[in-house]
Amino acid sequence: MKNNKAYMPVDALARHNDFDVWYADGDLFLRIKGAWQSEHDSVSVFGRMGGEMGAIKPDAKALTYYLKLERWEYVFHTRRIFQDYYVNGMRWQIGGTLSEPPLFFINEDNQEKDVHVRVVPFKGHGDCFEIRAKDVAKLRIAVATVIAMGIKEEYRGLSEGVEDPRASKLAKAKRWLTAGKGKTYEQLLAEDAVRP
Repeated sequence: MKNNKAYMPVDALARHNDFDVWYADGDLFLRIKGAWQSEHDSVSVFGRMGGEMGAIKPDAKALTYYLKLERWEYVFHTRRIFQDYYVNGMRWQIGGTLSEPPLFFINEDNQEKDVHVRVVPFKGHGDCFEIRAKDVAKLRIAVATVIAMGIKEEYRGLSEGVEDPRASKLAKAKRWLTAGKGKTYEQLLAEDAVRP
């Protein structure tokens, strides 16, 4: 199945320029265009024929990203940057980071690994993320998810934060009052330093 793998340059997001994603045989799969000035910029996804077929748009605070592909829309959540992500609509749990591949997108319904991401050298393009989906129909959303994760990690954006199940009622009420505000990377590091 040549069409169940896509390749994206590892340094694509760090360069802050438009880039291409290729099939395994080197043919163009997607062209990604955006302003690349901040985490709040939208990114457009163009198909091989040149028409815009999707977008990656952050919400007002860039806490979550809306992954729109054709007529479908998914929501990319950052529970904890560099550690824990979730794609609502695909029910993918993603544990890990693009800075330390490989990583898997695990379907929370059946615990199967739907997508595998690793770094490989690719046909004159240097090191690339190889995004391999079990189902070809999930490849585009998998690529959009990797791009959203890369944007979040490149700009070290806000995280929703991991909830502590042992929290007191007061802590839960406080969390409820501040819901949706997000935590910065520095706040998460400070929380880690305090935890035993």
